[in-house]
Amino acid sequence: MAGRGVPDGVRHVHVVSRTAGKELLFGDLEKETFRKILFKQLKFSGLRALAWCFMGNHFHLLLEVPDRESALALLSDEAVLKRLAVFKEEKSTKFLLGELADCRRANNAAGVGRVVARVRARLFDLSAFMKELKLRFTLAYNFAHGREGALWEGRFRSVLVEPSGEALRAVAAYIDLNPIRAGMAERPEDYRWCSYAAAVGGVRMARSGLVAAIAFGRTATWAKAAERYREYLFGVGHEVEGGQSPDGRVRAKGGFSQREIEAVLAVGGKLTLAQALRCRVRYFTAGAVLGSREFVDAFFERQRAFFGERRKSGGRRMKLAQWGGLRVLRDLKDGVLSVPGAAAD
Repeated sequence: MAGRGVPDGVRHVHVVSRTAGKELLFGDLEKETFRKILFKQLKFSGLRALAWCFMGNHFHLLLEVPDRESALALLSDEAVLKRLAVFKEEKSTKFLLGELADCRRANNAAGVGRVVARVRARLFDLSAFMKELKLRFTLAYNFAHGREGALWEGRFRSVLVEPSGEALRAVAAYIDLNPIRAGMAERPEDYRWCSYAAAVGGVRMARSGLVAAIAFGRTATWAKAAERYREYLFGVGHEVEGGQSPDGRVRAKGGFSQREIEAVLAVGGKLTLAQALRCRVRYFTAGAVLGSREFVDAFFERQRAFFGERRKSGGRRMKLAQWGGLRVLRDLKDGVLSVPGAAAD
């Protein structure tokens, strides 16, 4: 099931990975190194980042993953090999290019084919992308800090996200608000290592990714999308401060304090979506599939064999907030929301 303007077979996935033991290891220099490695990995792999955030012990990515078979069919062998150029300074790439050159000098077509096949196997694949991204950063971090061994805890966590405006916009905003939940910035544009700050700063890839995520269409401009996304980030319409803007819209206060959120939760009230996005929301990292009831039910039917006979549908309602039409596959019982703090998720 594809969303508006999204080709069939394209998947959108929210991935999260954190350091072993959740140890706070990354400062400004490490985050900048991670950003550079991420951009190279995206260029090589054929995946697209719609939103991202790098924190002190974890990172979030909202990724667009093309249909692998269709994407590979469009690439010639030479186009596949040209993608190695982004890693031309790495020893492993130099070794692979050396092997390719040897095969060509020897007119070894089978050998050339094997090299091409090895590169093709790394493209348009989420698992391969994450494996290489984390390995490259681990090598860079260990070298810079004179350490050895694993840096990340186990496998990354992922949630399949419906390619619709409601679901993608909520996940993108959740990612960009990560530094706000952690108390590291008052506004998302003040935190350099999130997609919104990058977009405000003029990074073309960040702007095009967020435009796609917030459902203004791939041909829309950042100028048209930026205002509405900013209103969404700051919860316009949910908490009135008084007065009207020059165009007649009600002015709204940006953001919600931890005390305000705790007060609502304490009396069993439901948070607005804007308030919920300023909490840690396990649905976005452990809900398995996120989207409309129809989207989640369709996934459930495709994977029916993996569920018990007593389960009749996929979509589960989300608790403690006004989630609109969003549903999840996994019915989480406890700890679905927690108030902001230094360990933002």
